[in-house]
Amino acid sequence: MPKTKGGTTMPAKPKKLAAKNLEVLSELMTIEELAYKKCDLYSRVFRDAALQTQCRDLAENHKARFNALHEYLNSH
Repeated sequence: MPKTKGGTTMPAKPKKLAAKNLEVLSELMTIEELAYKKCDLYSRVFRDAALQTQCRDLAENHKARFNALHEYLNSH
């Protein structure tokens, strides 16, 4: 619940992340970035259409997870 000061509602401050949590978050973002880059590369290298599609889908999933982690980091 937001704190009040003199009858006015103040927005709650986001909690700061501990150093270890930042380290883990950074590592996860690096892993997702590399996985995205690999899948994107494979989607352009493979000649089989099914493999290209599967790699594109995987790349988009990794990109979405990276973006979610990035948004979480920005919210703290």
